[in-house]
Amino acid sequence: MHAIADDVPDPGFQNRWGHPHPLWMLLVTTVWVNFAFYGFRAFLAPYLAESFFSALPTHLAMQHADLLFSGFSALLYATPLIGGYVADKFLGDRRALWLALLLQTIGLFLMAWPSLAGFEWGAAFYVVSAGLGIPLTVLVGRCYGPKDGRRDAGFTLFYLAINFGAFVAPFICASWIGDVYGYRYGFVAAGIGALLAFLSFHFSQHRFNSVGVAPARYRGPLPMWLAVLGVIVLTVPAYFLLDQPTLLSRGVYVMFALLVLYFLQSGIRSRNRVQLERYVVMLLLFAANIVFWALDLQGATSLNFLARDFVNAPFNFTWFQSANPFYILIIAPFLAQLWTWLDRRNINPSTPRKFGIGIVLVGLSYLVMFAAIHYLQAVNGKVPAWTLALCYLTQTIGELTLSPIGYAMVTRLAAPHESALAMGGWFLAIAMSYDLAGKIAALTTAQAGSGIMGYAHVYAMLFWIGLGVGVLYLLIAPLLTKLMHGAR
Repeated sequence: MHAIADDVPDPGFQNRWGHPHPLWMLLVTTVWVNFAFYGFRAFLAPYLAESFFSALPTHLAMQHADLLFSGFSALLYATPLIGGYVADKFLGDRRALWLALLLQTIGLFLMAWPSLAGFEWGAAFYVVSAGLGIPLTVLVGRCYGPKDGRRDAGFTLFYLAINFGAFVAPFICASWIGDVYGYRYGFVAAGIGALLAFLSFHFSQHRFNSVGVAPARYRGPLPMWLAVLGVIVLTVPAYFLLDQPTLLSRGVYVMFALLVLYFLQSGIRSRNRVQLERYVVMLLLFAANIVFWALDLQGATSLNFLARDFVNAPFNFTWFQSANPFYILIIAPFLAQLWTWLDRRNINPSTPRKFGIGIVLVGLSYLVMFAAIHYLQAVNGKVPAWTLALCYLTQTIGELTLSPIGYAMVTRLAAPHESALAMGGWFLAIAMSYDLAGKIAALTTAQAGSGIMGYAHVYAMLFWIGLGVGVLYLLIAPLLTKLMHGAR
């Protein structure tokens, strides 16, 4: 019988500023990792449309860019499923993360190649390398013992680190380097951020002592070289999938179906009813995660194009890409205090209920844009900047009720020997969201000449989806909480 998550020993790290010492090193690494990713993500869809599809009619160029962006992002979030397995079984968390950071740096520099094929080869190498980076999230959880009440606060700090990097990056990589020197050089700026993440982790990983090391029989250099070879080999099918978005989409759904079957049979084989029921809840929360992010991720595609073409703003449209992380940096500490205040009074919403609230809020954000398009258009056909800012604010509050606790919940619901794989599953759910988000974004320009009204039609649909699914999770929240068996 496998142990469940409550059997993990306390790592016994010394504290600094109220948290285990290694956490702070991981937060520095996290800032630079997300500076790199959100730096190029801020301009990626418009860059693809302008650089590689400009010969097509505008609406078709945007559709191709949306689909390539979503395919790239889906693959980026799908590969952690493989990377998590490799980290769990062969490399160990620390070596997997070290290798991922190094190879991602190379991939970002390759993405600056000026041809579509060159970009796709660099993107393929980047997404396969990034799959090995899943232990960054897992190592945050490993800083704490199973009964350590600081874990949620630690993941909140982790989430703040993610969003600090995400807030700064668009200003530097997109609005400054990209806009002034060309977006190709924005990839170079992002690559420098990835290099700083690698150096930060390389010179600080000794703080983990024996936590996150490889299994004893895999501690030689051979597994590392085999992993590098595996990344190079897998880059070929990754490139092919980027060029075949329909096949990529089907592959992501098949992988998720296999993941569901794996965790269900793992729970059954454990002969532990508690672990099986925890896995059922985890998979249902994965489903909620898919719905939330499919709606929320319009920020990088359709809302990004909307900002460029139909929003009156006295600044570069890529500045809106910093709105979400800016709101998170401001609101997250207060929301964390609110959860604590509610918990002391025994009225803190359960995790499933918070997921339902988050989905309702992201649905309401599209009601804001629907109303703005119908009632607040100026004579030039554009909507006020504050409406898009309010849309992002509503989405951010929804995100903060769902995403930070989602990371922590995966580390609690999964058995310890499958924690990295489970975290890979969490990211695979986001991969499905990216795929769905790309298809949704393509609908906004599906009819040539529809203009801003194409956005209004799609956003009305998203409002009703968010409202319906969110209310459903609010209704079944008591049952899900019971099946979690105290893993709060």
